[in-house]
Amino acid sequence: MYEGLYLSTPDKFKTKAGFVRLWRNECHRVFGDRLINNIDSNLVQEEIIPGLIRQHFKDTEEEVMQPNLFFGDFALSEPGEAEDPRLYEDFCSVDRVKEKLEFFLSEYNDEHKMMDLVLFTDALQHLTRIHRVIRFPKGSALLVGFGGSGKQSLTRLATYVAAYDIFRLNLTRTYGQEDLKEDLRNLYKLVLKQEKTFLFTDADVADEGFLELLNNILTIGMVPSLFPEEEKDGLCSPLDAEMRRKKLPETKDFRWNYFVTRAREKLHICLCMSPAGDSLRIRCRSFPGLVSNTQIDWFFPWPEDALSDVATHFLKDVPIDKELFPKIIGHITMIHISVQKYSSDFDTIYKRKNYSTPKNYLDFIKNYMKFLGDKRKSIDMSVTRLEGGLATLAKAAEDTAVLQEELAIQDADIAEKKIVVEEMIANINAKTEVASKQEVDATEMKNFLEEKNKEITIKKAEADLALEEAEPIVAEA
Repeated sequence: MYEGLYLSTPDKFKTKAGFVRLWRNECHRVFGDRLINNIDSNLVQEEIIPGLIRQHFKDTEEEVMQPNLFFGDFALSEPGEAEDPRLYEDFCSVDRVKEKLEFFLSEYNDEHKMMDLVLFTDALQHLTRIHRVIRFPKGSALLVGFGGSGKQSLTRLATYVAAYDIFRLNLTRTYGQEDLKEDLRNLYKLVLKQEKTFLFTDADVADEGFLELLNNILTIGMVPSLFPEEEKDGLCSPLDAEMRRKKLPETKDFRWNYFVTRAREKLHICLCMSPAGDSLRIRCRSFPGLVSNTQIDWFFPWPEDALSDVATHFLKDVPIDKELFPKIIGHITMIHISVQKYSSDFDTIYKRKNYSTPKNYLDFIKNYMKFLGDKRKSIDMSVTRLEGGLATLAKAAEDTAVLQEELAIQDADIAEKKIVVEEMIANINAKTEVASKQEVDATEMKNFLEEKNKEITIKKAEADLALEEAEPIVAEA
């Protein structure tokens, strides 16, 4: 059954190993891309396909069964090569495709708002898958994954790699179906000039009626009655020369149908939806075109190596000791994986969902960086205060030493003066003792004199009395 496939294979893949790698890639694309969990995906990729290769292409097993396959038509030609830059090719190694896509990411960041993407192996697989889908005419994708898994960022980068333009809705508080129809009219007017990728997320579902319009675009290529009859001729006129060249009928209905077909080929819708809750299941049941007319790409939980790469990318500029860095990365990864495990156990035991999403992981890393920065800032402030205190203490010690030297000199001077003062005190005490003795003697003399004075006063009084008595006698004499 493989002969027919081999004959229809491009010449560049007609080596046996090249053909088998292409066949393995197509098996992944046709079957693996439709699987909704890691268990089924691992069953196909690690058991069924390897079993078929061992059975039918045993001599190519070692060369073909490499861990990852990367096919795409986004490779730029190397300098000096005349190869078409859009030829579908096998990149053979992760390093080669990563180098190419990191180049496109760098170019994108130079031209647009920067995307801080980590292109680990799982992200590369999703990126090449989205790019492959939108490169097909009418190619649309339903990207299913929890918040932060990279659906929107990878779609933007895949659109840039495909040289398309991205189209987004500019939602406002009063945005309704009529506003969406007006945006779709503008989109259809531009899509023939440049292929567009219409990026639509579950956050854009302001009204469930929006999904009905998208369902119409996916199933029939046009929203019924979107354009009035008088505008259809102006939309179809740029295709008249192409239709005449192909000798196609130029009736009104055929021209319009041809415009719808060409617009449908150039319009690629990428729906980014979260599987949390019942919303996605209900929407897919109500609007089957979301499933039947898109390629579904399931974003499974990031593997351990992807978690490690993301943490390393965000922490690479954080000053962390080289010996501690791997341990910190391992701890951050272990925390997220353990939360996923306990969430699964929580669902099994209590029948309640707890989603541990890549966005939670990114927030955890950012919070760790913020907490680390805050703690380092706090510690630096404490160190600064401690250094200031130590400097003050050192200055005080220097000042104390100087004062102690001055005090020693002053102590010697004081000791000398103390001896002089003590001598002066002894002399003063001796003189005080003499003065005290003289004071006692003077007091005693004073008391004696006072008594004598009293006696003299009495005798004087008596003498005066005797004189008074004698004066008459003297006068008579």
